[in-house]
Amino acid sequence: MTELVRKLPRGAKLLLGCFALLLAACSSQKPEPSAPAPAEQPSAEQPSVEQLQRWTIKGKIGVRAPEDSGSANLTWEQQNSPSYRIHLSGPLGAGATVISGSPAGVSLQRGDEPPVHARSPAQLTMQTLGWPLPIDEMYYWVRGLVAPGGDASEQRNASGQLQSLQQAGWILNFSGYESRGPYVLPTKIKATSNQAAGPVKVTLVIKEWVF
Repeated sequence: MTELVRKLPRGAKLLLGCFALLLAACSSQKPEPSAPAPAEQPSAEQPSVEQLQRWTIKGKIGVRAPEDSGSANLTWEQQNSPSYRIHLSGPLGAGATVISGSPAGVSLQRGDEPPVHARSPAQLTMQTLGWPLPIDEMYYWVRGLVAPGGDASEQRNASGQLQSLQQAGWILNFSGYESRGPYVLPTKIKATSNQAAGPVKVTLVIKEWVF
């Protein structure tokens, strides 16, 4: 190879030398590192229904009890627990019934009658309406949650939502869920309980949530 290069004309030798220098310069240059891809921003987590503690629910409630049966429109205004106001209007509420809760207890007023006070909403509604309304537990049930404390037996669907629940002397069935804003919440709850006076069946249909 060296003998062949010696026999080349002078111009060819110069051209060959320039080509060799060019190859050496190119091989000595290191490639620029590519810029790293921008990191993906973590998606905002969907808020949990446990965080939902203030709301207004609008819907209907139906009751079948030994001493009274019927239905009523329901508006439930929930502030920070245990402050709430539940307004029933229609045949079941005998025109208008307001159940109000506060840290001091619970009161119930029907029409123009003076309010009746008690410590427990279930005891108060049983005393005045003839059937118990377990508002303390319903605060959790309407959000598709198991109420804290006490024994509970539950079944959930493939999405992890409550389908049935036995708690506080009630058997509940959750027959539907819908997306309401950032939450997935029950739309219909059927609850039954065997009381001393006879069985009580309560059906709650939730039509609207206002956060």
